[in-house]
Amino acid sequence: MIEQVIAYRYRLLETLNQGSFGTTYLAEDTYSPDHPKCIIKQLKPDSNDPKFLQIARRLFEQEASILGSLGNHPRIPKLLSYFESEQDFFLIQEFIDGISISQELGADKRWPELKIKAFLHECLEIVQFVHGLGVIHRDIKPDNLIRRLSDQSIFLLDFGAVKQISRGQNQVMETTIAVGTPGYMPDEQIRGRPHVSSDIYALGIIGIYGLTGMKPVTFERSEEDEILWQDRAEVSPELAAILSKMVRRDYRQRYLSVAEVLTDLQQLPPQSARHIYTNTDTISSQYQTEPRSVLAIPKSIVNDREQSSPTQRSERALPHYSDPSQPNGSWVRDSCEQTVEIPSPQEHGVPRTSVIPPEKGTAPVYQVSHSRLPWLRRLTALKVMLPTTILLASAGVGSFFLLGSTEGDRRIEQMNQLYGQQKYADCIEVGEDAISAQATFEQRVQNSLAKCYLRQGQGLAEQAKWGEAVQIIAKVSDQSPFHWQAKQQLDQWSARLLEEAKRDYEVKGKLKQALAQVDQIPQISVVKGQADALTQQWQQTHKVNQQKIAAAKKALQAGQAEVAIATAQQIKTPEYWKKIADQVQKDAEIAIANRPTPEPIWEPTVDTPTAAIEDIDPPVYQPPEPSSPSYEPPASSTPVYQPPPSEPQKDVVNICPGPLCTE
Repeated sequence: MIEQVIAYRYRLLETLNQGSFGTTYLAEDTYSPDHPKCIIKQLKPDSNDPKFLQIARRLFEQEASILGSLGNHPRIPKLLSYFESEQDFFLIQEFIDGISISQELGADKRWPELKIKAFLHECLEIVQFVHGLGVIHRDIKPDNLIRRLSDQSIFLLDFGAVKQISRGQNQVMETTIAVGTPGYMPDEQIRGRPHVSSDIYALGIIGIYGLTGMKPVTFERSEEDEILWQDRAEVSPELAAILSKMVRRDYRQRYLSVAEVLTDLQQLPPQSARHIYTNTDTISSQYQTEPRSVLAIPKSIVNDREQSSPTQRSERALPHYSDPSQPNGSWVRDSCEQTVEIPSPQEHGVPRTSVIPPEKGTAPVYQVSHSRLPWLRRLTALKVMLPTTILLASAGVGSFFLLGSTEGDRRIEQMNQLYGQQKYADCIEVGEDAISAQATFEQRVQNSLAKCYLRQGQGLAEQAKWGEAVQIIAKVSDQSPFHWQAKQQLDQWSARLLEEAKRDYEVKGKLKQALAQVDQIPQISVVKGQADALTQQWQQTHKVNQQKIAAAKKALQAGQAEVAIATAQQIKTPEYWKKIADQVQKDAEIAIANRPTPEPIWEPTVDTPTAAIEDIDPPVYQPPEPSSPSYEPPASSTPVYQPPPSEPQKDVVNICPGPLCTE
């Protein structure tokens, strides 16, 4: 498949990995300037059964929705697009140019304590964001941590094993499949019941690996099955205690949240802790994305990375985590002395221990000034909104929605019910009516409406009603989290519609119908420009061919069959007009064959050319030449005796009548 173009946009460059579930490619985006590289994951369902595909499609959309939310963190690769094509599922993700942390680990590559602290803080910050979205990674290992070459930032990759956290508890729903990598999986994950502390365990294992240079599978264990490692590392008692608690065998004895680990890391000696932020200072504003929710980011929360020198950044003191349990909220101060009031969650009726997943398909905007705003990061990761709007998880994996007005909730619930009943047309009707009736919850309705548009369009596409399909899917808002998926399918269906129009014109000669089909292709489609160019060509060719066929038929009626043939032979394309031209040519050939044969005209045959009269000389009399007479005596010869002729012998007749007769 190398060099193949996927979805008219992504050119495959290299196969990175191939397994039973699918294939991962390195590709380039031919639509974007400079053709940036990206990662394409092609997932192949195990069955073509329609019911199986329906379930696979639903799970794929749920996973893509989660990945889309995760990608809003500046150190998690962004989900650029996802779509379905020919019963295969595709994820398009940002390409990170860097090296894996596994290349920095080894027996001869032991990390100093300061590097361990910096690593833990940077990775825990990412994992805290992940857990805040209500998911567990389940496969944190050195190979899934990439240090970007451009700025040495660590990225967390490969969320193919993410698991949704059940609402109201910190444990995922029971599963019978253990997902992860041996050595980095705790016991509960091996049993198929991962916990949020399972990710904490994996990070602790990597930290111990860095300090000791020992691979996790070679760790010695005590009688209580705890890891024995401190005698093989140069580490302070404080950091050793943190790492040991992170990797306890019993998850109930570990840190139960990332926030607890970060709090203990903060309490390490300041002279060492200040170096934690060497590579993990401020989240650059270049990673900020357009907010897709009602979350308002105060202008005072700004990025000061570019305003401070590397020396200033490296000398920052450990930030102080404000206490979110204070009843009247907490005040935090950044390095620029800008004061921001952070309201406590209890003010809005949200329990402090609640995990509040985001709306399906959306993601919070991860925008903080720097590490001096940890509580703000937690609020942002949990997507805590303005006082009038909070987030709450609905039943089912990935089904999230914002709660605001009662009417909005009722409409969205009604739309979700219709969506679940596959009544997509009714779902669209309810959603469009809700938007026209009240604009205050328009964005919320748009998200639910987008799902119905997609499903309705997919149903029409399955019936090869490409025109109706593109018209319905073009209604998906560009602010919707489903916009990219809709755009990919719109381009694919527009291409099918163009093929159908081309077939109608070239094979059937239905120019008006073909033009009407092309008119249905939206302007935002990638094939619209090509379609418009083709319609101009069709109209011009149609006009010329019409004139030539009319001229050929007129010549044929006038008895000029040879002229008709010559004119018809000028038409080469399209197929429809070529067939008409061939028929005219055939009729002309028949006309020539049926012509009557003319009688031959006699013409004298001249063997030799006759000379002109004036070239003939008149005859001249020629007298005979005189000659003397001479006597010639008659010829003489010796006479020869000739006897007289004898008389003919007469026949003797026997007249003796009887036997007595004798001669």
